[in-house]
Amino acid sequence: MARATTGILVDLTDAGTAVAVADRLRRMGFRAAAHDESGIRRPVPPPRHPAVVVTEHDRADEHASARGTRGHGAHPDPAADRRVLVVDQVSTTASAADITAIATETARHADAVGAAPPPLEVLTTAELTAGIAPFRHDGGVETSFGAGKFAVVAIAVYEGSRIRRSFGPAAGADLERTLAQCVDDDLPGVYPVGVTEQHEIVLVVDRSRVGRLSRGLEMVVRRLAARHYRVGRGTVSEARTDDDRAHDTLQVTPLVGYAPFSSKDSARSALARALVGVQGSRERLDLEPTAGPPRLTDAEELAALREPLPAAAPVDETVGAWKALGGRLRAVTQQPTGRLWTQFAITLAVGVLLPYVLYVAAAHSGLDLTRFTYPLVVVAMIVTALAIVVESSLAADPTQPAPVPSGTAPPAASAIIAAYLPNESATIVDTIEAFRRIDYAGDLQIVLAYNTPQDLPVEAVLRDIAARDPRLTLLRVPASTSKAQNVNAALDVVRGEFVGIFDADHHPGPGSFERAWAWLRDGYDVVQGHCVVRNGSASHLAGIVAVEFESIYAVSHPGRAQLHGFGIFGGSNGYWRTSVLRETRMRRRMLTEDIDASIRSITAGHRVASDPRLTSYELATTTLGQLTAQRLRWAQGWLQVSAQHLAAALRSPHLTVRQKIGMTYLLGWRELYPWVSLQVYPILLFALLHPHRIESRSWFISLFVLSTVFTLAMGPLQAFMAYVLGEPSIRAHRRWYWRYLVWSGLFTELKSALTRIAHVKELSRERVWRVTPRVVPDAPDTHGTATPRDTPRPVGPEAQVA
Repeated sequence: MARATTGILVDLTDAGTAVAVADRLRRMGFRAAAHDESGIRRPVPPPRHPAVVVTEHDRADEHASARGTRGHGAHPDPAADRRVLVVDQVSTTASAADITAIATETARHADAVGAAPPPLEVLTTAELTAGIAPFRHDGGVETSFGAGKFAVVAIAVYEGSRIRRSFGPAAGADLERTLAQCVDDDLPGVYPVGVTEQHEIVLVVDRSRVGRLSRGLEMVVRRLAARHYRVGRGTVSEARTDDDRAHDTLQVTPLVGYAPFSSKDSARSALARALVGVQGSRERLDLEPTAGPPRLTDAEELAALREPLPAAAPVDETVGAWKALGGRLRAVTQQPTGRLWTQFAITLAVGVLLPYVLYVAAAHSGLDLTRFTYPLVVVAMIVTALAIVVESSLAADPTQPAPVPSGTAPPAASAIIAAYLPNESATIVDTIEAFRRIDYAGDLQIVLAYNTPQDLPVEAVLRDIAARDPRLTLLRVPASTSKAQNVNAALDVVRGEFVGIFDADHHPGPGSFERAWAWLRDGYDVVQGHCVVRNGSASHLAGIVAVEFESIYAVSHPGRAQLHGFGIFGGSNGYWRTSVLRETRMRRRMLTEDIDASIRSITAGHRVASDPRLTSYELATTTLGQLTAQRLRWAQGWLQVSAQHLAAALRSPHLTVRQKIGMTYLLGWRELYPWVSLQVYPILLFALLHPHRIESRSWFISLFVLSTVFTLAMGPLQAFMAYVLGEPSIRAHRRWYWRYLVWSGLFTELKSALTRIAHVKELSRERVWRVTPRVVPDAPDTHGTATPRDTPRPVGPEAQVA
């Protein structure tokens, strides 16, 4: 690292010798370049702040007098500490021995100087490109860096503009230099280049020294976000001690984009792609470094570099019109309903037809495969049913938080309500009023973080409420297209020691924040509450979903938390320590950002609880179409999380053996089981159409009867436990439980079929987030449920957010 950041300028009369010496020094690991006055092409531009200058007697005074002060603010130029190495006059190209001697002596001086990091200067695009270019392997010019080893990394700070407004430009420059130094401390092979005019720090990173670049950068980003920075008079520095943190400190949200590059990429293109990555991180705020796109159009590159676009030629407009027409035609020919049925047919072909064909082919060869597969399928179904029985029994006696001593004052708390406002405009005021009615003994901040493509009349109503109630903070997130972005943006304004996350239709139950604090005070980092449906009367399906939610939140979640040793944050009515949520964030690219955040936090060693008595009341889907879209997204999101985090969870040093078994069941078996259970159909089809091929029918029939009776009993068991342990406002509607009992078999198979379809969607990279339309209920009854209008009214369009 020392040699890689030590700049050497070779300024000799003979340009050929200067280039040869600089090339030899680069092969020794230094950042060396020749000062070329004769026009001979040099491999790299001269370093802006060389630590060592190699020159001749008549030029030594010129370099010695060049010392001064420059760079950001009043920070001294490293030239003040540079060494000037004087060599004998070289009038003609030196011999190889002379070149080696000069390079060796220079290296000795350079090693003695050490690697003082150059100041980060605000540079133009051309200057930044010139600083990146030496790391690009360029055709016939040999460099010591190799091809494809490097990546351009750009770092910005989400709070940067606010810091400059509050503490001045010098503090912003100090923060940039502090962050660059922290990155240099945490990551090997970092070479600072400069700062853009929009205050993005530009670095080059040696990929060969980092390992997996995305993982290394994510580690650095999390460390930067976790650090505290002390604010002084126009300065910002890292707060390393408790005494430092006793003064004014701040934490920042780093935004990181990166772009690997090689001889096929220009330095300008790599810089532009890294800046596009920064913009992606700015939109998500999830502490996840964003890789820039592999290539950019000319217009995209100019936009990323903040350069004006050239006037469009007529041919460009024509081509654009044809492309737009083609896009509209593709949209017409790819309707969601037709695609859904096609994907369902694919699942049947893979899960039923293909196994049946294999059974027939094996039977013609004299082998009865069902003799092996059917017992395995039965065992799988019985094991899954037994897990349901164990979860149900454990849920009867759920874990409770330790009681809070009387007189203990609760800390400040925040509530984040994430909303896509066009979909929530009819219900959001009721939700805000429900939060304003919360009787919390501590300071409660209510943050409505929302996005909307256009101004809405309800915003004026919300502003009027905020003017009357200082607890309410309205945060419109301009670039947001997701709940994850809204939550991440809200973290910039939350003041509470812990924060509850809610969807816009949730009304928290009495004492919810006090009970959540009892869990966090007891050593947990996250607690998931019990989501209760409040519009179960809106439709027959809504009543079924209401009972299903009781079986999930009152039975499965608390029982599984005891069985596996960890709970799961379900996206709403979940409470986090603010520090843990800031560390974890939500990721927009995940369809179930809540499950992704849960698994990442658990894998990192944080504790997650599940509490069936921590209630909030929400609106359920009321039509089959809404339910299908919602459950497809849930299933596909779970698959994404399983594929991305199961291996990491099994490697985590923070998880016990029991927890790793639980992760395997939750992330692995959960994805396999819908396909395993489907195997009953090809086996039965083979037995019916080819009975003479079955070696023994007696065991087949006995096993079938046993497994069928046992697995079908799970529906009544879940309905019974949901009734016994459910929320009183749902238990008051017994007919909903009978309806659930009648339809539970088909309902379960529907969810399994949607899971299999979600696998096909993920494999085909079809990832669409559809907003669930709300049904506006009348005033809730005394049990907290709602009486619907005669005709349920969806609120807003079924918008798509990619």
